[in-house]
Amino acid sequence: MPPNFADPSCQTAMLFETDPQGQLLWIEMIFKANPSLLEADKPIGLFFSGKASSEAFLNGIALGANGVPGNSQLSEQPGDMDAVFFVPEGVLKAEGNRLVMRMSSMNGEITLQSPIHIAALAPYRDPRKPGAATWFALITFGLFAAAFVFFGVGSLRGKDRAGSGLIAIIALAAALQLAAESARDIFPYPYPLHDLRLSLILTFAIILGLGSAAYVLLLLFRSFPRARLLALSALFLLMMLTSTLLTGFDLKTASVLICASLSIGLAGLIAWANGNHRAAWFAVTGCALSAAIYWLGGFFLDTWLYLVVAAVLLWLFFVRARSGFSVEPSGDTAGQERAAAPKRIELSSNGKVEFVDASDIVRFSGAGDYVEVFLTDGRSALYSASLAALARELSFGFVRVHRSHIVNAALVKSLTRDSSGTGNLEMSDGSAVPVSRRNMANVREALSTE
Repeated sequence: MPPNFADPSCQTAMLFETDPQGQLLWIEMIFKANPSLLEADKPIGLFFSGKASSEAFLNGIALGANGVPGNSQLSEQPGDMDAVFFVPEGVLKAEGNRLVMRMSSMNGEITLQSPIHIAALAPYRDPRKPGAATWFALITFGLFAAAFVFFGVGSLRGKDRAGSGLIAIIALAAALQLAAESARDIFPYPYPLHDLRLSLILTFAIILGLGSAAYVLLLLFRSFPRARLLALSALFLLMMLTSTLLTGFDLKTASVLICASLSIGLAGLIAWANGNHRAAWFAVTGCALSAAIYWLGGFFLDTWLYLVVAAVLLWLFFVRARSGFSVEPSGDTAGQERAAAPKRIELSSNGKVEFVDASDIVRFSGAGDYVEVFLTDGRSALYSASLAALARELSFGFVRVHRSHIVNAALVKSLTRDSSGTGNLEMSDGSAVPVSRRNMANVREALSTE
């Protein structure tokens, strides 16, 4: 039987402040009905979401039970995290409605800050009927799964093994985090599993953040593996510290993603300060993501996070499809990449086509609508092509060092850097090639892998 709610020991609180964790509670709510519910002439349901077993009574009529509340783990039968109770016709009144609920939460492993989420009356429906959000989650999950397979296979085939492997990890972590996030809308589960779901979301967020930071560090500092490892270790420790000290799983998840975004921004800033001007995009993007996560909070975690990851993966799909995986290798795959790279390059001019071994080309220089090619035997010739188009067709080993110059990195004898940030390359044929300040960092990185 319900207690006497007029007893001085009873407390008044907001619903989200109600905490049945470790105790058996009775709650009473007096309210007016929304006129639209009474006028709609549709079945009405009481929707309850919370980490608890519960029973509901409306105006003295038992609506049903979600599990069996109890005062111990053994006496309680855990209910579902999300439930709906049917409200019989004529039970709901315009005013003076009295909802009484008995609830307990004895079987959870983690104490949540706000275990009760909602208790509301609305037109009756299955709470897990697929809606727009569900279809969005399924489509996005499919994209993440396709990216995992695409880049995972690319990594196994030795095509930029490190970069492709990290992208595959990012896609997998995003897919698993989205699956854990969406599980509540698709599958009914008893409330004790909610602790596992929240823990999985946080775990996959940490993996997603670390993978994203690792990929950006690989792009910007490929020739500094030890520094990258130290930076990732520091980031992981920071993530663990913030997720341990902060309360609330949304806040924990947001904090680890903010840490990752700020690390990406810091990496971009450091690379930009060292002459890699393209790294400025990473600095801006990292700071912008951090601000968006901070201001949007749960809305970003539920929706925008997956849109951002999906957009990045689609862009990487496009880049890889266009380049045919023609990217810089790293680690043990360098020799495999050189072996797999095209051996001959097709050059044409005035209807004449000539096939030249890539190893015989010293450099290319732009000359208006033509490209001048310099060969190791001292010959040079003009060919009808743009330098930008030619750059997309070149195999690994050729480096764009200037707006008007591409060189064979294997035939570079020395690099001289001026105080202004520009530089000059001495090639094996004795020629000198200017290096622009914008390309200096990329040129040094490319030459260090030779």
